Amino acid sequence: MRIARTAINCLLVGITTALHIASAQERVTIQGGTFTMGAEQGAGEQDEQPAHTIQVSTFTIDKNEITMAQYDSCATARHCTPAHYDDGRCVMWTPGGFRNVLVPQAYRDPQFPAICVSWSQAQQYCRSKGGRLPTEAQWEYAARAGGISLYAWGDDPPGPQYCVDPSVNHASKVSMFSPNAWGLYDMTGNVWEWTSDYYDCEYYSISPSVDPQGPEAGLYRVIRGGGWYSGPRQMRLTNRHWFSPDFSEVSIGFRCVY
Repeated sequence: MRIARTAINCLLVGITTALHIASAQERVTIQGGTFTMGAEQGAGEQDEQPAHTIQVSTFTIDKNEITMAQYDSCATARHCTPAHYDDGRCVMWTPGGFRNVLVPQAYRDPQFPAICVSWSQAQQYCRSKGGRLPTEAQWEYAARAGGISLYAWGDDPPGPQYCVDPSVNHASKVSMFSPNAWGLYDMTGNVWEWTSDYYDCEYYSISPSVDPQGPEAGLYRVIRGGGWYSGPRQMRLTNRHWFSPDFSEVSIGFRCVY
C-alpha cells in the first residue's frame, strides 16, 4: 500500500511538473531595454507623437491572445464572469454606429481569441492567473520586438499571408500566422488588445521615460494592435486607439503579462 501511495504521489508530481512546463511554454520572457515609442512627425496620428525613448523592465507575456477556451474555463471555475456572447451586451461597429450583437456559435471556436469581454473582465482574468494587463509601453515594446517596422511582420501591407482577412467576418484561431521576432503571435490584427493604461491623446508629451504606467485617470482605456475588421492604418504597431472599459466588443481581446 505504501509503495502504491508513493507511486501515485510521484505520478501527481510528474503531472504537476508537466503542466507547469506546458504553461511556461505558452509565455515569453521579454528582456528589458530601451526603444523609441510612438511615431515620428508625419508618420502617424497626432496622439502617437512625439516619438520618445522609453526604458522597459524585463517582463513575461502570453505568447498568444487569451482564447475562448481559456476564458470560458475561468468563467466555469467562477474566477471570471462570463463573456458577453449571448446577453446582447457585446457591441460591433457598423456604418451607422455601434450596435449590440450576439456571437453565433460558428464564431466561437475554442481556439479563437476571447472577445466580448470588458476591460475589468480582462483584468480579472489576468489577476486570476497571477498577472495583469500589459501597460501600453510593454505592449508596444513586445510588439516591435526590437524593430521599427510598421507591422509585426514588417512593412508590407496587411494581407492573408500575414493576418486574418476581414472578408471572413471573424477572428482567426490564435497562432495561425507567423510570430514576430520575439515569438509572439497576432500582435497585428486578429483582435485589438486591452492594455492597463487610461487613454490621453497628449500623454506622450509628459510620459515618464522609465516604465510608464499611463495617466492616473481617464474615461477610456487604450487598445492596441488592430482587429479583424481594422484597416491598415489602425493595424500599425504605433497606432493608439481607445474604448470604454465598461463595454465589450467583437474585435477586442487581450493577453496578460506577469
